[in-house]
Amino acid sequence: MGLLDKIRQFLSSLVEPHPSIQGIRKRQQSRLLSSLLLLGIPIFTAVQFTSELLLFSSAIYGGAIALVFIMYLGTRTKYYDAVLTITLAGITMLPIVLFLYGTSWQPRDLPRLMVWILVALIAGTLLANTKVVLVQGIAMVSTMTFIVVVLFDTPFAAVDSHVGTSIVVTFFVLVASYTLEQNVEQVDQRTVDISRKQWELEVYTQLLRHDLRNDLQAILGLIELAELFVDIDPEKVRDSLTQSLNLGNRMVQLLHVFSMSLEQPGTDLVKHIEEVAKESQKTHIGLKIEVSSSVNVSKKTFSASRLLPMVWQNIFRNAAQYAGVEPTVHVDIDLEDEVFVVSISDNGPGIPEEKREYLFRRGSEAASDESGLGLYLSKIVLVSHGGSIELVENETGGTSFLIKIPTSSSGGS
Repeated sequence: MGLLDKIRQFLSSLVEPHPSIQGIRKRQQSRLLSSLLLLGIPIFTAVQFTSELLLFSSAIYGGAIALVFIMYLGTRTKYYDAVLTITLAGITMLPIVLFLYGTSWQPRDLPRLMVWILVALIAGTLLANTKVVLVQGIAMVSTMTFIVVVLFDTPFAAVDSHVGTSIVVTFFVLVASYTLEQNVEQVDQRTVDISRKQWELEVYTQLLRHDLRNDLQAILGLIELAELFVDIDPEKVRDSLTQSLNLGNRMVQLLHVFSMSLEQPGTDLVKHIEEVAKESQKTHIGLKIEVSSSVNVSKKTFSASRLLPMVWQNIFRNAAQYAGVEPTVHVDIDLEDEVFVVSISDNGPGIPEEKREYLFRRGSEAASDESGLGLYLSKIVLVSHGGSIELVENETGGTSFLIKIPTSSSGGS
């Protein structure tokens, strides 16, 4: 590492925000505030020896330098918001205090104060938001007008152009601040969308590989079965080919998942699961799925991601493969405190005890088991909805899952 790189790294470490400060924009503002306060220390030191404000002694300047340094340290802690408030209040009111007590009033001093108003508003734009800029503008313009007109007994006609200019400047900075804020929000939203799409692509790739491998194996098995019965049982051949066709259609649907919208707001969970159940029964001949729900469930909705159907498909496929000759799945949907509670049970032999520990993990033992990998990925999708999935005991045998998904009104996705 060269000398310049070491210097750059050292300077970056001086303004690195505290871990508790989250968000790209907030961390950028924290770095800027730390930089400004750090820069303020030598500036205050230089002003101490060049200032014409004799009313302010060296002790006061020394205290100001110490205060700026303490505030700089505060930006590196979880108290950043408090330091930001104090800094903006100081930037807003300090020049007015100096104007009021540090000099004798002269009309030519007013334009200099107006320059500081612009500086303070720009600082509010960069360090905070439009609401703060509005408060700054109102406070500074009204205070300035009060001091000049009332305290210094100056005719308003003598300063009305300056006051008008200050109001216009405040208005334009407000517009600029609002525009910047909207642009930042759009960039943040795009960043979130890109991260979400990247995450979905990674999960989808794993789900696709998992599901297509299972479906291809099933299709090959059905074709082999059809070959065996081609001259013996035409009905058996027809069923095998029909199931192969349904599996092929399902594979095509999987490949078209990313042509769907990122989220489907206002989704009715009951209809959502019933549609997947209907397709699964076509795909897996002999599988029977019964869906029931309480009265209040359909009154609530949620935003379903395009990967969510794969969760139900995976559970139904596992039942078709492992629940015996006549697999039956019962799905019961209820609503508890703005959370959908979905109970899914089959009539199979259940999951062996030695596999339960790794059921929702992606470990060496879980990854070698296709149903385990599918459930691991299903859990990831449900967690992205703010939900959960767990294996529960089934008194009548078989496999039972308890799935929870927040409704839209609960703040869930």
